[in-house]
This record gives sequence, C-alpha cells and structure tokens, in this order.
Amino acid sequence: MKMLPVVAPTKDISILLPTRGRNQVAKHSLESLVKHASGHCSIEYLVALDRDDADGIAYFRDHVVPEFTAAGCDITVFATANYGYQQLHRYLNFLGQHSCGSWLIFWNDDAIMLDHNWDQEIVSYTDQFKLLAFTDNHNGHPYSIFPIIPRDWMLLLDNVSEHQQTDAWTSQLAYLTDCFQRIKTRVLHDRADLTGNNNDQTFQNRVYYEGNTENPDDINSLETNTKRYKHAAKISWFLKKIGQDTGWFDRVLSIEQDPWAKMFDDPRSLAHLNKFNIVNEQ
Repeated sequence: MKMLPVVAPTKDISILLPTRGRNQVAKHSLESLVKHASGHCSIEYLVALDRDDADGIAYFRDHVVPEFTAAGCDITVFATANYGYQQLHRYLNFLGQHSCGSWLIFWNDDAIMLDHNWDQEIVSYTDQFKLLAFTDNHNGHPYSIFPIIPRDWMLLLDNVSEHQQTDAWTSQLAYLTDCFQRIKTRVLHDRADLTGNNNDQTFQNRVYYEGNTENPDDINSLETNTKRYKHAAKISWFLKKIGQDTGWFDRVLSIEQDPWAKMFDDPRSLAHLNKFNIVNEQ
C-alpha cells in the first residue's frame, strides 16, 4: 500500500539523500549541512540506501546515525529497493513520502554546503510557491542542480519528480510557470568533471535518459514533454488559487511567450541550453 504523505509539515526542512558506495563522502556532505545550519530551524535528514548495500547500511548504522543523533540531529536511514541511478527519482519520491518538512531539498552525496545560515534563507521563502536554486559551481547552468521545493509541490503533483533527471524536470517546470528563484546560498558540487574529485564507479557508471527522444523515458521525448505540460498546468492552477501571478504560463499556452526565455536571459546558460535541446511541445 502506498504511504500517504504528511500534509501539515512538522519540520522546516527535509534533506532527501539517496546514496550508495560513498559512505565517507556522504557523511562529509551531511556534516557540511549540519555545520553551516543556523540551529534556529528544524531540519530532518532522510537517507535512502539500497537493501543490498550491506556496507552502507552497516556504516550508517554504526557511525553516521549515532554521531548525528548524539549531536542532536534528526536523522533517519531507510533501506529501499535497488532502483539504481536510472530511477534516481524513485528514491526521492520515497523519501518525500516519508518527509515532514515545509521545504524538501534533493541533496547529493558529493555536495558540500559552503554558507552559514543556509536554512534561514530557505525558510524566508515559506508561504511562497517557488523552486529555489542554490548558487553552485556549474558555470552558470540555469537549472536548480539541487532542487528545493515547497511541500505543496509534492502534495499537488503526488511526487517530487517524474524523471530521473530531477534537476531538469523540476527546473523546466519552474521556468514554464515562472516560479524559479535563485538564492544566494552557495553549494559546491564536488563532482569529478567539475573538481576532479570523486571519480569513482558511482560517477563513471551514471546512465542518463537524454539524447534519444525516441525513448519515452528520455527527458525530451514527446511523452515526457506532454507530461511536463500537464504538470505545469496543475502548478498554474494552484498558483491562481493562492493568488500568485500566472501570466507567463498563460502567454505560453497562447503561444505569445517563449517558455524558455528566462533560461536564455543569462548568456552563460546558452551552451547548456543548446546541449539539453529543450523543445516546446504543447
């Protein structure tokens, strides 16, 4: 039976972290969040490990959970089905269903928080329906690499992401409906192609559903684009209900507005946008 998500949040922020094969790296990543949090916001840390990841389960049981609990952190580790990188969003959807936060953050085990009081900046947007985006080291990439969504996003759409490429899925929805918000808090993505670190099997064996639009699971397939616009319509309906402006999406639907114009506003983003080959299927 599918678990019903908590409707009324009891935490300010939920960190959602799927990880495998990077025990110490993941611990260091989580420690960077704890170290830089203000202490004035309630935060829960939710971790997903594969059921067959015996080393990871033992490491978190014996080292991470005791240390974080002793430090006063609310941390829960789940042993889930082995979805693999190809279905990364299924880990996040699972953790989202078990979360209690007003804001949900899709965290990576190779992400390092750099700024203090990051939690307070996020909470300052509570009661606004926006996809928040950290400032990162992806050289001007227009997406929210580590998406931060309000709880209402998950409740409205019944999940946190419909696609493996969670940054692309959420960011494109946010640009379509004009609710994308870059924030000042900085995060370092300590990924091999960006920093030279963590060039391990986890990095080398990644599989992306991108570049073959004939595959229904591709991020730019007709099926995915159709689903994206259906979700955008739900978000627009909700924004109208709460009194947030929907003029942008209304003009997109009437073909008066290029839906991706704000993504192209930053010239640094052009190379990325050309690479991702975003299309406008209505």
